[in-house]
Amino acid sequence: MEANYIQQRMAELQKSEELSNAMGKILSGKSGYKAVIEKKIIQVKCAGCGIIYECPVKFCPECGTKIDWPKREQ
Repeated sequence: MEANYIQQRMAELQKSEELSNAMGKILSGKSGYKAVIEKKIIQVKCAGCGIIYECPVKFCPECGTKIDWPKREQ
């Protein structure tokens, strides 16, 4: 799974009212509580030219250096 896919899926789940209400009740013990899921944006800096990327590219379009993305947690 890609990191962006995971972020998109989390956003879809967070928009779901049923899941939001269930999580709010579990976390606070009160119905109607809105839990917030933080989104972590993965950024990688090109070792060749220093440009920062958020979307997964394999090579830097500016200098051609291979971009090494951190491995995803499973």
